[in-house]
Amino acid sequence: MTGRSWIIRPAVGVLATVLLAGCATGATTRPTTGAPAVPSAGPSPTAVVLPASPGATPAAALAPTATPSLAPTAAPTVVETQDVPFESSNPLNAPGVLDIYAPVKPGPWPVVVMFHGAGRFVDKGYLTEYAQRVADQGFVVFVPNWFKSGGAAFEALSWGDQARASGLQSACAVAFARSHAAAYGGDPSTLILFGHSAGANEASVIAFDRPTPTAGCLGGRTLGPISALVTWEGDWLLEDPSNDSAVTADPTALDAVTPWKHLAEHKDLPVVTLVSDTHGPDYSREVGDLSWLVPRDPTGAFRRQLQAIGAFTGGTTGVVQEQQLLYSLLEAQGNPVSLQVLPDSTHESLSDQGWKVFLAAFGKAASRG
Repeated sequence: MTGRSWIIRPAVGVLATVLLAGCATGATTRPTTGAPAVPSAGPSPTAVVLPASPGATPAAALAPTATPSLAPTAAPTVVETQDVPFESSNPLNAPGVLDIYAPVKPGPWPVVVMFHGAGRFVDKGYLTEYAQRVADQGFVVFVPNWFKSGGAAFEALSWGDQARASGLQSACAVAFARSHAAAYGGDPSTLILFGHSAGANEASVIAFDRPTPTAGCLGGRTLGPISALVTWEGDWLLEDPSNDSAVTADPTALDAVTPWKHLAEHKDLPVVTLVSDTHGPDYSREVGDLSWLVPRDPTGAFRRQLQAIGAFTGGTTGVVQEQQLLYSLLEAQGNPVSLQVLPDSTHESLSDQGWKVFLAAFGKAASRG
C-alpha cells in the first residue's frame, strides 16, 4: 500500500496519551482514572453547520488527538487490560491483540468494540482516552489493533484484498469481544461497534457485510448479532485523491472498505453518525468535473443523492457531505439513524461540548438515552 493513505494519512507525532505495550507477551492490567483531561479543539478556520448547510470538509484525516491525562485524584473507575491476544495465528496479518476497558463496578454492562483510525499507521493506543471515557459511562470496551501487515504474503496482495483480509481479522476482534465480555463484566446481548475515520469504515463493513472471523480466531468463527453502529467521520466514498489510482484500478476495492454493497441487508440496524462542525481546507476536495466520482459511483446513484442534499454547491465536497449521504440513504431505507454534530470540534479533537455529544451517542446506541 505504498503511496496510498487508505482514507487517513499517517499521523504526525505521537499522542501523549498513547499507552505502549508493557510486555511482548501476555496481558497487563492497570487501573485508570474515569476523568481524564478534555482535549482542546484544534484550529478552526472553517465552521460547518449541519445538516442544512454543507461546507468544505475533509476527504482524508488523522487519528483523534487527546491531551495528557491528569494524575488521578480519586479512586479509579475503569480497569484496563492491555495486549490481550484475540487470534492464535494469522498467515496474512500480525496476530491480533486488543486492550479492554471495564468499569470497576460490577455489571453486566453493554459492550463496545472501538476501531481506531489510520489502521495501517497507528495503533489501538490512540483511542485510550476515548475508551476510558466510554467505559466510565458504563460499558465494557474492547479496542483492537487492525490492518497490521503480517509480512510478505500480505504485502503481495492487492489493496482491496489487503482490506478484505484485515476485515476478517477485525470481525475476529468482535467475535472475541462477544465471547469474552462476561469475564470483564460485559453483557454481549448489547454489542455496539464504533469507528473513527478509517476505523468508521472498518466498523461499518463489519456491521453491514458481517464477514466471517479468521480461522485462528480465539472468539470462534461466528460473528453474531450487532446491536448498533456509531461512526465518526468515515470516508464513505474514498474521496481522498490518493485513493484515485487504486479505485480506478479495482473499483471492487470500494466494497472492501465501505458498507454500500450490503446496506440494504440490515435495515433494522441503528446507526449514530457523528460529524465535527469545524474543518480546515486540507479536508476538502474540489468538485471539478466529478470524473473522480465515476469509478466510485458507476450508476450515478451517489451523485444524484449528493446533488439532492446540496453537496456540490460550495465547489468542494468532503467528509461532512459523506456523513450526510450515509445518513440520508439509511433514513430512506428505514434504519433508526441519527446525525449528531460535535460542537466546536475537529476531526482530531473534541471540545467539552463535543465530548458530551460523543459520549451520549453510546447511550443512544444502547437505547439508554
